[in-house]
Amino acid sequence: MSASTNIVADYYCVSHIANATIPGSRLSDILGRMHQGRPLTKYSLDFLQQQDIPGLYRLACGEITHEAYVMGIDPASLSRHQAAKVANDAREVEQQALAAQYPVRKPHHPRGSTAHDRETEHKLRRKREREADEAADKARKVLQAEWKAQRERNCELAAAARHACAITPVYTEPTALELARYFHLEQVAAAAYPPMSDLLTALFQGRQLTEHELAFLSQSGPSHLFQLAFGKLTLEGYIPIAKAAEAEARALKARRDANEAARIAREKDPEYIAMVQTQALYEKYRVSLTDENLRPRMTTLLQQIDAGNRLPKEDWLWLSTTAKRYFTAELRNAYHRLEADFHADQYCRGQDPWSVVNASGHYRKCDQAATALELIDSIPHDRLKQPKIRSAIFTTRGGVMRDLGRRSVAIEMGEMAHALMPKHYHPCTLLGAVHMELRDFEEGHAWYEKARERGAPAHGIDSELRSIFLQLDPVGREAMKKFLLAEDSHRYQWLNERGSRR
Repeated sequence: MSASTNIVADYYCVSHIANATIPGSRLSDILGRMHQGRPLTKYSLDFLQQQDIPGLYRLACGEITHEAYVMGIDPASLSRHQAAKVANDAREVEQQALAAQYPVRKPHHPRGSTAHDRETEHKLRRKREREADEAADKARKVLQAEWKAQRERNCELAAAARHACAITPVYTEPTALELARYFHLEQVAAAAYPPMSDLLTALFQGRQLTEHELAFLSQSGPSHLFQLAFGKLTLEGYIPIAKAAEAEARALKARRDANEAARIAREKDPEYIAMVQTQALYEKYRVSLTDENLRPRMTTLLQQIDAGNRLPKEDWLWLSTTAKRYFTAELRNAYHRLEADFHADQYCRGQDPWSVVNASGHYRKCDQAATALELIDSIPHDRLKQPKIRSAIFTTRGGVMRDLGRRSVAIEMGEMAHALMPKHYHPCTLLGAVHMELRDFEEGHAWYEKARERGAPAHGIDSELRSIFLQLDPVGREAMKKFLLAEDSHRYQWLNERGSRR
């Protein structure tokens, strides 16, 4: 990348466009000719017109000054240019340093090519370029003169037409809306307000626009209006183009109005409203059905849950079996929260401690251990006189303490519960789980065996062991796996399954 391409790209604020800074590219060559003040060929102007560089073509044609061109660049493009310029300058400094360290060898000319031949070829090339430049410059000047003359004729005709109307007794100056209608720009909202309305007034009165006004119109107004103001179109040539653009704008507005009316009607339709609400429910509870046969029942169930109604036992069984794969964590939490609140309310009504046991179990299953603890601690001591209820409360409180990470208190609660009701298995499963989590596998296994002997379901114990295993870190999982397989490789064969690994 040579210094000249960087300088030229910077001058035209296009450093962010790669081809503008690559020597030999078509765009950089065109920019270089413009920077040297050399006229462009028709092909070069056509190329510029096809590029997504607003204003550069008009600058090359002489329609706007360089100052007006820079003023018309949008802030986002200017920001990208500045960032690219900094990066390009840094690379140029680095390349200059490398060039100084590693000098470039002079090119070797083919044998048989003399200095005189090369000079002659160079002169011929320069002559052809000069002739092309002169021809392009001449064509551009002719075009500029034609546009200027047409601008003047447009102004004269507009002034004459206005004067013919103004001499009538009933004449009044047209309003901004009437001018927009005259120029077929009713669909252009800005046409009825300054500064666009001021430009329309000037065109209607036959006043030539200033360079600044033309630059604004080229950036902000319809292209056919700019062409009329600049002299590229006559009023007769402008009207059919403006009418076609106006008709297209009206058709677009009609389509948008129709779509909006359809949207409003659709959103008022009870069936549509119900569909949207149902979709929102499925999204809220993260339920993604693949079996459409289950949708009617699942929809009714979700509506019940969302309305704060408890599920009947048959729906709970259906969710736990047939629709188990759709029983998401969000839905499960909502179910358990409703059950917990129901049993807590039952306790408030009847002061039965067993309602606290039931409520706490559900609170734990929806990650509300702190709420469960608050409810447990609210029970008066005189309500816990019977060993069975005291043991159940101690076991429940121990489970809450386990959830809260207070395992030493959980062990204390479990041992107190076991002492009160030594033949019940619930304190044993609590103590087995806590010791396993503490990696005291031998002690934990012993308590689980006591739970089995007292009637704890084997599948429940295995499910809890699997949950504990998955929550341990890799070292803990490996130690627990080794211990359990040594105890009974057949019973704990699930430890070798893929689903038990992370």
